[in-house]
Amino acid sequence: MTNRWPARWNAFRHPINPEKQALLRTRWETLPNELRTPNQLAGRHMTHCGFTTGASYCSFRCTHCYLPKEANEIPIPSFAQMKEQIDANRRFQGPGAGLQITGGDVADAYWRSGRQSELVAIVRYAVDRGLVPMLMTHGQTLLNHPEFLEQLIVEGGLRQMAVHIDMTQAGRAGYPINRLTSEADLHPLRAAFTSLAQEMRRRTELPFELAHNCTVTERNIASVAEVVRWFLADPERSKIWRILSFQPEADTGRTIFSKHPVTPAITWQEICRGIGLTINGSAYIAGHPDCNQGASLLVSERTNHILPLLPTDTKTRDLFAEVLEKLGAASTMTTDGDAKSGSLMGYRALGAFARHPWLTVRLLVRLGWLVISGAIPLEFIVALFSGRAHTLNIGTHNFMDAAQVANAPNDPVVQARLDACVFRAAVKDRATGEWEAVPMCAMNQSRWSELYVERLTHSAAAEMTAGDPASA
Repeated sequence: MTNRWPARWNAFRHPINPEKQALLRTRWETLPNELRTPNQLAGRHMTHCGFTTGASYCSFRCTHCYLPKEANEIPIPSFAQMKEQIDANRRFQGPGAGLQITGGDVADAYWRSGRQSELVAIVRYAVDRGLVPMLMTHGQTLLNHPEFLEQLIVEGGLRQMAVHIDMTQAGRAGYPINRLTSEADLHPLRAAFTSLAQEMRRRTELPFELAHNCTVTERNIASVAEVVRWFLADPERSKIWRILSFQPEADTGRTIFSKHPVTPAITWQEICRGIGLTINGSAYIAGHPDCNQGASLLVSERTNHILPLLPTDTKTRDLFAEVLEKLGAASTMTTDGDAKSGSLMGYRALGAFARHPWLTVRLLVRLGWLVISGAIPLEFIVALFSGRAHTLNIGTHNFMDAAQVANAPNDPVVQARLDACVFRAAVKDRATGEWEAVPMCAMNQSRWSELYVERLTHSAAAEMTAGDPASA
């Protein structure tokens, strides 16, 4: 009991990090003018979500893989190189930011190479640098070897994992791609990962959450609503799976593009059908509105009723925009605590609002009006204050075709999307040695291939040096 309060008190006293505030101001100034809107999250709540260009190997042969065809032949970066990447991401993003540990399927790559402890060390290094790592994976290796996942959680400090599950995946044991008729065929797999996460929570007594990634094509668009309904059917599921990301296919990498490609608008329509509500997916934007749509849902664990969390009326939206402007730099990560302190998000929020009492009073008055008017049912207030409610983020991430990105100098909309991108990797320019934050779509269009050439060249040079007697 005595050890849990120092971390909580520190979160209350210092809810907003000055370094983070400075980085956000810089990010805001680099956004295109037309995107500096009151509902913009970039530059107010986030710089961007970072990701590593780590081990590129993957045992699957998915029909919509964005990586170049030679990905499995590329050497795994050294631990020193990965630390360099993490340090660069930390400089770009600041403390408390999300960092996706990815490349190909890194869990798969490190397990098959017998270097599991190295991946654990990579995750731990990111945590120690003040970032919040999320492991990106198809999950099969960790489902088969849960002791590896437990090691990542206990020793590495992993608190978030994104599992990609959909009908485009070829190579998953027990689920041959040519026998899948709908996404419902994969629900037993989703249930297995739910049980795995629950078991990890029980065994470790540590916070651990999952995100679900799903590529959307003409083959599975009719199943999107069913996938959403499956997650929302049980509050114990949505308490584990805190992010549902649906990604309309893009013509890049090794993708076998659909004859009738799925659009982001159709995908969002199907998501809303699954939720059972028509929701404005662009009420708040992250970067460019063509790149992301999304909503946050509040789930009552007592009744499993769902409420869109973002305001819809003008007065509430204006007030929320003011909160975002003044308090957006406060981290909303729910998994930054431990078994002793629990989540620190609530203490950061209390500390942030305590510094703006008049804003807090106005917000509480507005909240009261929304309850009295029926816009927010009383049950959600009861669920919140009794600790029986949680949030679920759901949305689309709309990557661009390689041809679009290549034509960016001639297309101001595409260029604006790249400039405002909130999904970037820290990549070192080989010619200058300078690090830059490269948008994911630019990585898919050409930078992955360039990076692979560099790694193959570096590996070949290292082998020649090792075999040269004069170098001994």
